[in-house]
Amino acid sequence: MRVIAIINQKGGCGKTTTAISLASIFAKRNFRTLLVDLDPQGHCAAGLAVPESRIETDIGDAMLTPEGRNIDCARLLWRVARNLDLAPSRMKLAALESPKGGLVTQENRERKLARAIERIAGSSPAGYDVCLIDCPPSVGLLTYNALAASKEIVIPVETSYFSLQGAARQVATVRSLARRLGMRVRIRLLPTLHDPSSPLARDLLDELKRQFSSYVVPLVIRFDTALKEASSFGQPIDDYAPESMGASDYRDLGEWLIQHAGIDRSIEPDEFEAAELSGLHSALDEMIAERRPAEIDLSEDQPATQERPASASRADEIYLRAQGLTKPA
Repeated sequence: MRVIAIINQKGGCGKTTTAISLASIFAKRNFRTLLVDLDPQGHCAAGLAVPESRIETDIGDAMLTPEGRNIDCARLLWRVARNLDLAPSRMKLAALESPKGGLVTQENRERKLARAIERIAGSSPAGYDVCLIDCPPSVGLLTYNALAASKEIVIPVETSYFSLQGAARQVATVRSLARRLGMRVRIRLLPTLHDPSSPLARDLLDELKRQFSSYVVPLVIRFDTALKEASSFGQPIDDYAPESMGASDYRDLGEWLIQHAGIDRSIEPDEFEAAELSGLHSALDEMIAERRPAEIDLSEDQPATQERPASASRADEIYLRAQGLTKPA
């Protein structure tokens, strides 16, 4: 089973839309698919028309189920389409990272999601071919668990000024945490909400490719109002508007990942790249030791003489040039 985490600290970048759309596309391609919602907001359930009031148990309950007791998959999983099961989330999942939430004090706390997914897959007669994890828009113990369970990381990046500024830090976050876990992961930056008619968006996309040439998926998800409409109707985009730009873009992305991410077991996945980051921080360990929820501050990963990452200053230049302004000294 291939496990893919959809991660970004920034909200509104198309993270949940990407998770739902890819899950639906893989299922239609006859891959047995498990969609895990790790975001306490529970948007995957809403986007697939699963009523929150009828959710009896969630992925957090599965993570805390002792090894000697079976996970109640009949109550946990929702069959939302052929070949597609959802392990939903609820708002109480946010409490798992609190001092009394139950996860912080667990042994091997960072591996609880990985183990839960293994146990869920093992309870299914046919198992699963692929698992997608929709992560919360923060970096804490839940995201740490998603990284520990995954080999593939997809980071949706809107082709906008602020998103490009944060791309370098997002990649640094994922690679730092992965190395702390002793893992190698494939990081794939996915340009989303792209407006090809905007000169600024085109320039920012070019800069994203220049800065992260080995990470950027060679496809873009164009801005399409049908994507938001599909969510409001509780349907994946390829069901709601199969002829739309959004459906076409996500189908292309799904086929590309099948070819490159090892979802089709007859095709070798892309090779891992050598880890490049050093100077790992200890913020997550401090968070756990103090038993308090917090976001990881990667400021110490930046050299003391550098006020902001190079990608940010380059984004400033593109942004100001688009407005006919000059870059401040």
